[in-house]
Amino acid sequence: MREKKFKVSISEGIVKPEFVYTKDGATTFECRELISEATTGAKDIVVFRAVFGPREEHAKHVHMNCDEIVYCVAGRGAEGIEVRNGVWKEYEYVPGVIMHLPKGTAHYTRNPDYFEKLELIGIFLGVPNMDKKTTGYKSKGKVLSHEKVIV
Repeated sequence: MREKKFKVSISEGIVKPEFVYTKDGATTFECRELISEATTGAKDIVVFRAVFGPREEHAKHVHMNCDEIVYCVAGRGAEGIEVRNGVWKEYEYVPGVIMHLPKGTAHYTRNPDYFEKLELIGIFLGVPNMDKKTTGYKSKGKVLSHEKVIV
């Protein structure tokens, strides 16, 4: 019987400049590709780590080219999902919660906490990197204050 050969890659990841927000010289949001074509040679999956500082959010958007899976590692957060055209509903992240956002699902992520960071591990399926062009990222605008209600 032939032994299977596996390629194992270890990576600290790479920071994606288009996914770094700063305020008053401090980083308030950062996304890092942990597994991708650039970090480990993976061609059809991206694993990333996103850290949201207190009160930080990532605006409404949609990925037209890939599903997204998000797992909460630490902190408390909210994932807003467009449940009907123009109607958004928020779902709570706490450690251990995982969400599947199928391709074409409009969503946003925010950290409502005043003191703690929100840390998420995400996966994009079927793409080699998390660049906006690759994932089919399309902006849907800012999160409105009346939409910030966790169910």
